[in-house]
Amino acid sequence: MSVEELTRRLQGERIVPVPASEWAELAGACEIVEGHDTLVAGELLIVRCAGVLAAVEQPTAGERVLRRLSGPDEAERFVKERLEAYERMWDGCGCKIDYYK
Repeated sequence: MSVEELTRRLQGERIVPVPASEWAELAGACEIVEGHDTLVAGELLIVRCAGVLAAVEQPTAGERVLRRLSGPDEAERFVKERLEAYERMWDGCGCKIDYYK
């Protein structure tokens, strides 16, 4: 997948799953806006790819899920909610995150 294809997909789809190997190649073309260690599921990134803001999560070792975000306010809310969920998971709540919703 090229950066252009990823950008088109993010503009048309809210959630775009990408194999980890492809993301490793694409990541260099995206600006990392911020990163957060989840302590449970790798690093939660906020990136900007060709002007599109997105969250990047790691549901499995072999997959990344990019979620289009409307802007900085949504990114801030999303990160806050996710980090709170990961904190509960770390404490053993038994809850799970649906990365595709």
